[in-house]
Amino acid sequence: MSNDFNQPRTRWEAPATPVVGPSSEIHVARDRLASFFRDRATRAGVLARRLLGMPKKTDEQLADHLVRERRRKTRIDGSVEGSLTRTAWLSWELLSLGCPPDHAAVVRTVGYILAQQERPGSFGEGCSDDQHARKTCSHYVRGFFSPGTRETVAPPVVLPSGVVVGGDDAARFAASCLALRVALRAGEDRRTGVRQHVESLLEMDDLWDAAGSWPATLAFLALGATALGPLEYRGPVADVAAGIVGRQDPDGGWQGVDLLHALDMLMAVGTPASLDAVRRALPLLCTLQHENGAFDEDGSEERALIALRALALVDR
Repeated sequence: MSNDFNQPRTRWEAPATPVVGPSSEIHVARDRLASFFRDRATRAGVLARRLLGMPKKTDEQLADHLVRERRRKTRIDGSVEGSLTRTAWLSWELLSLGCPPDHAAVVRTVGYILAQQERPGSFGEGCSDDQHARKTCSHYVRGFFSPGTRETVAPPVVLPSGVVVGGDDAARFAASCLALRVALRAGEDRRTGVRQHVESLLEMDDLWDAAGSWPATLAFLALGATALGPLEYRGPVADVAAGIVGRQDPDGGWQGVDLLHALDMLMAVGTPASLDAVRRALPLLCTLQHENGAFDEDGSEERALIALRALALVDR
């Protein structure tokens, strides 16, 4: 696999849509979210109140309790019920609550995740004519994490936005991207396998092509994973992000992808172009909010937290 990431990629121009400024709708949305998160004794509640600048005196103690609670969910091998995705999400929660990469619980859970790299059942193992043509076989794909052997179909993967990815290959791909995000956030970017995973994603041209066969949901997920990669990959990541930004609809959304999932991944990229795209989506985002502050019928805290992070960009 080539390691030359200095080759130019086709750059896309962002839509000529003005970047949204402060508006009454955005202020209303943020006020609703402040009310939504005000008294929630949860991880999302702690993070939201920090972002809103309205932390409770008890939030530090609550965060410590939430960390201990999550540590108790892990097995001796560091996993959560032997599940790659559940373990990855718990690791992500620990890191977002302020645990450093060398925290005992993070070391154990990330250790389990890394042990699943290139195990049987990883996306891209083996080779067929179709896989080879799409560059998704073992000749091209390296460093992917396995959610389990192929003896059983991989369970659907629930993304932080609440989007569900089903289908065996798609679920294996999604599970690996979630694991990669955690490994990178935990500072494991010097590992050869982790770097190979980032490179493999960036070299899947069909994944990033507007006319490609990949679902947009998975392209955004891969973008959010590679965005946390080492500095030398930032240029290629910015290029593929520019392509995705260039496909933004006039209303601020993207065809075939949940808006909050798209915004979550673009905020991870953090380039001026990607953040401007998030700002252009804010009017559409506001139309999705319920009066109670939530962004779905179930009152998902994670979706509301993504929305709050996006709305906070107005002040930046």
